[in-house]
Amino acid sequence: MAETATVPVKAENGHVRKREPLEMFEALQDEMTRLWSQTWPFGGMPFSRRMGQLFQAPAIWSPRVDVFEKDNSLVVKAELPGTRREDIEVTLDRGDLMLRGERKAESEVKEEHYYRMERSYGSFYRRLPLGFDADPTKIVATFVDGVLEVRIPKPTEVETKAQKIQVS
Repeated sequence: MAETATVPVKAENGHVRKREPLEMFEALQDEMTRLWSQTWPFGGMPFSRRMGQLFQAPAIWSPRVDVFEKDNSLVVKAELPGTRREDIEVTLDRGDLMLRGERKAESEVKEEHYYRMERSYGSFYRRLPLGFDADPTKIVATFVDGVLEVRIPKPTEVETKAQKIQVS
């Protein structure tokens, strides 16, 4: 009969006792269940349980972002449906491109025997490292039909030729 492996674990009283590995996973699962059932003050959790009722927490969403190179520029496209141009902020900070903003959208349908009102809202924040030093005066950002496009020209690489340096 195979012997079950055990792992030494320090107990609360300071004494070392042995636990089976699966017992540790069960404890981890219990702790994760407790963690995910809490109400998060920063709104990162979409739902939380309190007194048996389901409450919607403030939404934080992360827009889909595509990053690619085109014509010696880095192009960043972010899908921002329901966001207005004046609610978007694009910043260059220490070599990182930061996109942040908030969306507030309402949709209302009124018919004779039918009424529907939908709202979507939430803030977003994305920080994208560029990997090169960009000139902020040459960055162009446009917002058309819910898509933010930021074009960041890549710096031109100066080709250096080998030069002999005289030693004195």
